[in-house]
Amino acid sequence: MFSQPQITEALITQAVFIAVMAMMAFIYAGYPALMFAISLMFRRPVRRDDITPRVSVIIAAYNEERDIAAKLKNTLALDYPRERMEIIVASDCSTDRTDEIVRSFGAQGVILYRQPERFGKTIAQNRAVEVSSGEILVFSDATTMYEPDAIRKIVRSFADPEVGCVAGQLIYMDASSSAVGKGCRSYWGYEKFLKRCESRIGTLIGTSCLRNRS
Repeated sequence: MFSQPQITEALITQAVFIAVMAMMAFIYAGYPALMFAISLMFRRPVRRDDITPRVSVIIAAYNEERDIAAKLKNTLALDYPRERMEIIVASDCSTDRTDEIVRSFGAQGVILYRQPERFGKTIAQNRAVEVSSGEILVFSDATTMYEPDAIRKIVRSFADPEVGCVAGQLIYMDASSSAVGKGCRSYWGYEKFLKRCESRIGTLIGTSCLRNRS
């Protein structure tokens, strides 16, 4: 026979378990379903136009000597007016040849901002923002390659004065087709679905983004 305190404790344990499971179900299934429904009912259209604001591309880098040259070549080749695009590499105290390689692109207008101490990616990006001059800030990793018309297409949304941030279409590449790669692609597909729904009602929790400076 169980005593009353034991029965009460068992009921509380079951209630907590059910509550936790319900919360997990809402996070992974309920929230997406809710956002999808809200996005259908309260969709907010975005006005787009072919504008060419001054853009600062800020590339975060730490010991990226293997990839930084390809990234800079990719950025310089973008289909966007070169006089309207500033390229800044925010080096977080790289200890390899990253800074040397970036300096070799100086004649093409690439700017190196080197952190005086290693404070991490976010602070390096924020410090690079302080020396940038663009109306639109584009944040990128050294290993992310852009389609030629990526910036031209994505800045169109800033023709709407109520738009403060725009996310690009990030495609996860995994040449080995590993289980990890497939899992990452599946998760990113889930994330993109959420971002599309959130975007339709004018709100985003997080993005791979271009940001209006103001």
